[in-house]
Amino acid sequence: MTENLTNKIKIAQPQLVAFFLKIAQEHKINHSYIFEGEDNNILYETSLWFAQLVLCQSPLTDGSPCGMCLTCRRIIQQDYPDVLTIIPEGQTIKVEQVRQMKQLLTKSGLESPKRILIIREAEKMTVTSANTLLKFIEEPDGDMFIIFLTNNSQRILPTIQSRCQQIHLKPVKKSLMIQQLIEKNIPQTVAGELAEVCASVISAVELFENEWFNDFRETVQKWFNQIKSRSPLAFITVQQHLVKSAKERSQQQLIFDLLIAHYRLDMEKNNNYKISHVETIELIISAKRKLEANVSFQNVAEQLVWRIMA
Repeated sequence: MTENLTNKIKIAQPQLVAFFLKIAQEHKINHSYIFEGEDNNILYETSLWFAQLVLCQSPLTDGSPCGMCLTCRRIIQQDYPDVLTIIPEGQTIKVEQVRQMKQLLTKSGLESPKRILIIREAEKMTVTSANTLLKFIEEPDGDMFIIFLTNNSQRILPTIQSRCQQIHLKPVKKSLMIQQLIEKNIPQTVAGELAEVCASVISAVELFENEWFNDFRETVQKWFNQIKSRSPLAFITVQQHLVKSAKERSQQQLIFDLLIAHYRLDMEKNNNYKISHVETIELIISAKRKLEANVSFQNVAEQLVWRIMA
């Protein structure tokens, strides 16, 4: 995260940057926002860029944070005392965490009169911890800002939603992501698959560096070819390879995501919109939902093969 954040966010979220530069120039920045998007890394980077926008010592002519001053650099390094972050402890954000941050927020800023609280995975706030923040949002201090980051704003307490301005981050264009991944020496074929299953370049690179992914992506490619050719070996691949190697739910979900990616890439490669492929993708999405409902992965995968090949 060392490169200039403004450049990164401008490429990934140009409309968001234009919006915030405009309201910053008009001195109309709100005190509380909900940033909603698919990728937690991009969400957090955007919140840090917002902090730079508010606190930068030497903004550029268009109002963008310079990214080079001591304040901007310390924000990126997560070493600026007036930018505070809450992350879940386990599966939830607990009321004790919020109360601790509230005590810090009620004090004067250590290096700036402005203070910023970033709440990651805000949908994991308990009702009590969310309610603890209501007074801050209803009666904001002139120099305090709160940013809620979430993949699903509907899971945030309605009383919080109604008091915050919601900002929806757009997914990064696949063509741009592929180009950036190739520039990072990732093979084009793999870059295409990663762009289908990841929401950002950062998460794509992390997945590419995951040993399990690199060992397993060829297995999913083989499974796709077997299903497409209606080979009974597709059932054996489920039993002998997929079930044995994908023990974690996140890995099992990724298998279905990769399978969807292969069908989409096959349509693009052949420049052919196939109704059968679209219907198959819908079947895979339905299978993912069953997996999320804690149905056995082997049962879901075998039933999926049977339905596609029927």
